[in-house]
Amino acid sequence: MENLDALIERLAPDALLRALEPEPLAQLLRSSKQRTLKRGEIIINQGDEHGDFAVFLLAGSLKISMVSVNGREIILNYCTPGDVVGEIAMLDSGPRTATVSAAEASTVLVIPAPAFVAAALANPSSMAGVMRAMAGRIRQLNLVVESDRTFSMAPRLARALVRLLDPADPASGKLRHNPSQSDLGAFAGLARENVNRLLSEWEDQGIVARSGRSLEVQDRDYLEMLAEFGDDD
Repeated sequence: MENLDALIERLAPDALLRALEPEPLAQLLRSSKQRTLKRGEIIINQGDEHGDFAVFLLAGSLKISMVSVNGREIILNYCTPGDVVGEIAMLDSGPRTATVSAAEASTVLVIPAPAFVAAALANPSSMAGVMRAMAGRIRQLNLVVESDRTFSMAPRLARALVRLLDPADPASGKLRHNPSQSDLGAFAGLARENVNRLLSEWEDQGIVARSGRSLEVQDRDYLEMLAEFGDDD
């Protein structure tokens, strides 16, 4: 496993672990174990009784999904290196609310819950930081839920595509994970047929380009505007 300074540097800016003070964070990472995952391998299962660990993604990508009451898969997010997932059940020891699987071959750090709780309680600054971070997550979730209720199909698909743009090369228009239309629908909350119809319309307008399963965004400004402000439907 790489040294602690390198691990801390790789943490995403909004990762919950960044709320901890340096020494408790270093101690927490020392107690964590590295693990490799094959594509499609599940590391967290929705409904598992006890969430006794979180996952820090070092390399690859993870898919966070859940199965609704009617049996439909909903993709909540895709994670990139530096992200930490599984914190909710780790904090309250409740059942897992979603499934986390490897979207491609990945390397993760498994963070044990007792060690995290000890780090969070190590000093008032760490505890206050964790509380602020969780409040920020709730605020962001409320915004996402509200926008999904308000926006029609086209803005919802635009939001999904914008979120999937490769952050390492945003100007290229390439998407992370090369999702299928079914996965795009599960991510945007749309039926596959509606995804196909919208992509066909956008392809005719030069907004996106398709080659087999590969999809490339050619007019990012339009999709970002549509994602943020919606349309008139």
